[in-house]
Formats: sequence, structure tokens, C-alpha cells
Amino acid sequence: MSSQIKQAIEAVDSIFNARSVAVIGASQDPGKMGYMTLNSIIQGGYEGDIYPINPKADHLLGLRAYPSISHVPGPIDLIVVVIPAPYVAAVLREAVEKGVSAAVIISGGFREAGRPDLEEELHSISKKSGLRICGPNVQGINYVPNKLCAMFWPLVTAPGPIAIIGQSGTVTASLAEWAEFEGLGISGAVNLGNQVDLCESDFLEFFAEDEKTRAIALYLEAPKDGKRFQQTLQRVARKKPVAILKSGRTAGGQKAAASHTGSLAGIDEVFSGACRQLGVFRADDLEHIFDSVKAIATMPEPQGNRLLVLTTSGGSAALGIDEAEKRGLSIPPLPAPLVEKLKKAQSIPAFASFSNPLDFAGVNIENFREALPILHQFGVADIYLLIFGDPVPGGAEAVEQLASEMSAPLVVSYLGGGALQRSDSVKMQAAGIPVFSTPDRAARGIAAAVWNACYRKGKGDISATVY
Repeated sequence: MSSQIKQAIEAVDSIFNARSVAVIGASQDPGKMGYMTLNSIIQGGYEGDIYPINPKADHLLGLRAYPSISHVPGPIDLIVVVIPAPYVAAVLREAVEKGVSAAVIISGGFREAGRPDLEEELHSISKKSGLRICGPNVQGINYVPNKLCAMFWPLVTAPGPIAIIGQSGTVTASLAEWAEFEGLGISGAVNLGNQVDLCESDFLEFFAEDEKTRAIALYLEAPKDGKRFQQTLQRVARKKPVAILKSGRTAGGQKAAASHTGSLAGIDEVFSGACRQLGVFRADDLEHIFDSVKAIATMPEPQGNRLLVLTTSGGSAALGIDEAEKRGLSIPPLPAPLVEKLKKAQSIPAFASFSNPLDFAGVNIENFREALPILHQFGVADIYLLIFGDPVPGGAEAVEQLASEMSAPLVVSYLGGGALQRSDSVKMQAAGIPVFSTPDRAARGIAAAVWNACYRKGKGDISATVY
């Protein structure tokens, strides 16, 4: 491991695994980010020392407050800064004197607001002192293994296999919230902001070595250092799957990205080609990157691209098949001997459609219990997509049992199931079985997992057609 990589990992670790945190600009006003950030740290269950810094308060949210960093009696590993931009540099200098090693600067009002001079001052302090900085202009950071949610929003505490790196606070927050809402959880989330010091490459290096992370989702407007980013991706993608959503596909998108963080986007076609060469999956939109990284992080690696669909809803299956074929997945027919064996099964109705998709034309979990082992015995597919239309009583328990008995991955699409859909989807996802709200989203996620598996196994002929 080179010294640059080691330094990157140590710098991010000093933030994520901080043992003590001071919130500069902590507030008692629930409408202010200083309050929300301090509250997230407390409510997230952080077990280290927390020091609210506010010269006008003695106590905040049940904690003793201090007028400045220098007044804090104990050591401080990390400061989280939520004060107006013109005052940030002075706080950083005070932090350096205190021996603080890292800072998360939530405050905006720098380069993105036409004040590059203020940002350059932060860069100079970091360069001279060795203080590592995330930001400015960020929503914050969240590292679940350390129970450290230093974000003003959202508060996400569910542990899971996905790491999120985003150049947009809202995008980062949305992906993290979706993961918690679905019972999937995250290992960590970080908003990059203006990247005056630490950048996307540093966080990629950390998550590549992080034992709690199985896959990385990256939302990018433009890399800070294109050459380093390419080298980092090439190295990281060999260790951990990476899915990227990059804005700036059009001239308008590039202009919007530039006005957001001052980034300049490159040629989109070149970026897409580089992703394929480096083994990085490129997503089309926000839902696509979430579905892709969810499937990659939770599914056992598919051994091929053959998909077999079992469904209680013919219409839903048709939507899934359309998307699956569009994405390059193979939909194999059922051989005659297999069909004959299925027709003899006790629970499967005679009016079922014995093809691919296998449409049971009714809601009965026993159909799935009996059919799946038969299908798997004949080895006709590499992945099985189970579509639950309407409530399916006993569905979660049955799927968990079947998944434990089969070598091929199971994926579920659950829709129209009301309260049972919500509770069973969370159960299945917590058990490591990916669940999607629509069949077409399931197909997109499966295709991403197949592409990733094919790339890692060197099957370029398949990975070139599946996306």
C-alpha cells in the first residue's frame, strides 16, 4: 500500500472513528442546522465525548456547552462546523492549536457562492497544519459502525452493507434514507461538497478496505483530480463493487453541476467508456443506482445471466420481462420434462401458465414452495425473480427458507400488498434478500449484479451486453 493511499485511509478514519466531537455553532433553536446536527449526533447513539460550542449557552440538549474550542477540558478528535463562512478559518486555526485532527465543515458560502478566497484560506490552513477537512458546503458524514451521524439530516442508524459517497447532500441523504426505510441499512454516508481537502478518491480508498462495506454507491458531478480518480477507481473496483451515478450528461446538466459546487464536468461518452473498462457500473438515475448497489451488495454472485420469473401477477411479470430483456438478461424457456413435473405438483393449479414467466394466476405461497426446488433441480436459471402481486401471507418466511436451501440467488418484487408488503419486505431485506417495489426495478438491479459478477469473472462477452 502506497503512502498516499495509507494517508487517505487514515485521514478518513480520523473523521469516521473520532472518539470525541465538538459542534461549532451548536444551537438551541430546532430550526437551525447547529441544533439539528448536534441532535443527530446525540440521537444516533454516539458513545464518544460531545462538546457543543456556543458562547451564549451554558447547556444544549442536556450537554454542557463551551464558549470556544480552547475552553473544552478534554482532547477533541473532530470538529463539526456550522457557522457563517467568514468565521470558519478562525475556528480552524483555533482547532489546530487545540490539536484537533479533522473537521467537517457543513457551512456554505464559499466557492459555490462566489467566494473562492474564503475557500482558499481553508485549503491553506489544511496544507500547512495537516488538519484534514471534509467540505465545506456539506450535509455531513455518517459512519454507522461508530454510531457517528454528524449530519443535520437525515438521522440514519440502521447498519447495512452499502457505503454512500455523494457530491449532493440531498442525493446522499435520499439514498441513505431509502436504505434505512427498506431495512437494508448503510455502513456509511458522506457528502463531498466543495472538496477543499478530502475528495471522492480518499473516501473510496477508505470504503474499499472497510469490512462493513460490501458495495459503494457514488454520486458524482466531476472528480476533483481526474487522473487520481481514474487510478483510484481501477484499484478500488478490484476490491469492492462500485456503482456510479454521474450528472452532466447534457450541456444543461453540466451547467447545473458547475453552479452547484463549481465543478466542471467532462465528456460524458469518455466517462462511460472509462467506467466499463475499470469495472465500475454506471447507473442511469437515482433509483437505478440504489437498486443496482442494493442487488450487488445483497445477492450472492450470479453464475450467469439466465433469469426465471415466478409470479402471482401476469401483468407485472410482463413488465419485468420487458426490462430484463432490454437489459440483456436471458429468459430461457422451460424444457418439456420440467413442465411435466410441475404439472404433477400438488399445490400448483392446472390453470397456471407453465412457461417463463411461470404464472400461478393466484396468491398462494405454497406454489412457490413447491415449484422452486423443482426448477432449481433442473438448473434452468441462474437467478429467480419472485413477483408477489397483492398480499402474500407467509411470503417472508417462505422466501427466507427457500433462499437458505438454494445456491442460485432469489430476488423478490412485491407490489400491491399493503401493510403486509411493507413488513415482509423489511424482513426479507434484513435477511439479505433484495426486495424491489416493481418488477422492472428488480430487473434493473439483477442486471447490475450480473454485469458486476461477469466482469469479476472475466466474462467480457456477457458483461458487454448486460447493463
